[in-house]
Amino acid sequence: MAMIKIKKRHLVPPCKETWNGIFPLSQLDQVGVITHSSHIHLYERPIDEEWLNPTENKIIKTLKESLSLALVSFYPLAGRLRSLCEGRFELECNAMGAELIDASCDMNLSDLGNLLSSNKKIRNLLPKMDYHQVHGKPINDIPVLVVQVTQFQCGGLSFGMSVSHLVVDGRSAFYFTEEWARLARGEQLKIKPFHDRKVLDGDVLARPPAYDGKSGNYFSDLYFGRVEKIEWENKATPTTVILRKDKIEKLKKAANSNTEGVHGRPYSRFEVITAYMWICLTKARELNTEEITSLACCVDVRGRLNPPLPSSYFGNAIVDVIATSRVGELLCRPLSYACSKVRKALDEVNDEYVSSAISYYKNKKSLAKYQMFDDRGNMKCPSPSSSSSSANDHSAFVLSWLNLSDSEINFGWGNCVYTGPCLVRGSDGDIMLFPSDSVGSVTVTVCLPSKGKFLRCVNSPILI
Repeated sequence: MAMIKIKKRHLVPPCKETWNGIFPLSQLDQVGVITHSSHIHLYERPIDEEWLNPTENKIIKTLKESLSLALVSFYPLAGRLRSLCEGRFELECNAMGAELIDASCDMNLSDLGNLLSSNKKIRNLLPKMDYHQVHGKPINDIPVLVVQVTQFQCGGLSFGMSVSHLVVDGRSAFYFTEEWARLARGEQLKIKPFHDRKVLDGDVLARPPAYDGKSGNYFSDLYFGRVEKIEWENKATPTTVILRKDKIEKLKKAANSNTEGVHGRPYSRFEVITAYMWICLTKARELNTEEITSLACCVDVRGRLNPPLPSSYFGNAIVDVIATSRVGELLCRPLSYACSKVRKALDEVNDEYVSSAISYYKNKKSLAKYQMFDDRGNMKCPSPSSSSSSANDHSAFVLSWLNLSDSEINFGWGNCVYTGPCLVRGSDGDIMLFPSDSVGSVTVTVCLPSKGKFLRCVNSPILI
């Protein structure tokens, strides 16, 4: 196990005065993952040795200065969260700052080995958050944004970023990272963030009272079942497969050769891969043909509303949709059938759907049953018995990273050689899609108790 040495922690406030006050969070901010979510960028040794001069410490100096400037526009990331009653939160914009951790590691970048199977090693390169533990910090003491920069013995670097999912979703997190990197290179912001969350909440609710749990720590109370009687889902280890570009093209051709369910446009890469994984997972589970299987997809609503949200909307703008099918039909009918089910679910996301979802959460006394923990890739989710979620051993949940970022994250010392999430353990049926190193290929990570049957299904002849 690699030894990580924390050399120094820097608290970085905005370099100019920013708006201060209570920043209400939308309903969509407060469901799903409520802890910090993480991603990592890996860099080889910078060609310019000036970046590695220990006297100058140019990397940390550059990141501090550019982060301080970035937080002027992205000021919510410099604030602190507060727990309110019934699993609700608010953000206090107070310019307290983000945390930048300067660390070193006693191994080389190459020692990580196959990055697709190095999640436990990568996990140690991410900031450790402790607010869901018994003796964790109160949430109002924890920075919304924490970044750990770790230098390897070979001169390579890791950039591990953890940001509160209560404040931003994945697209917003990557958007911020791209703009921060642009400032670090001496450029100007390309697009300024859009902060008005009322566009997703309609009427503004009266502020709920503060959290009144005996421990004073909502996360600890929820985690250990003191908020509500919540049973947590059994966790499964991830299995990773790579769908090469040629296989994806064959899948798309197979899906689109049969026009069943196509609504005037070919099935997309996401729709085809998602449908194919749903079929393979269902087949591997050997379910009764008359049973119902479901597939939940996480959908970005920014471009699906009328008028659309600005692409720079900075917050959570995601909802879940669910496709269902009888097991027998899913396994016996053409791939296009499963694709049509996915397409139909995705097409439901419009103004009415999003408004209905927001109203649903607004009218719930407590949001605890709709909240999850992410401890550097170790997921903890409510089981079906304590939630209205359809998640069980008959279902799957898909999260895509395929379109989160349009550019390389380059802070000035070079392009990253790897960007990805960290998934150590998740719920049975969790599926994550993210770009592979090979152009046009897609990495698929699936959590399930037994991988043998699933891999045989994935490697079997393509379903027509």
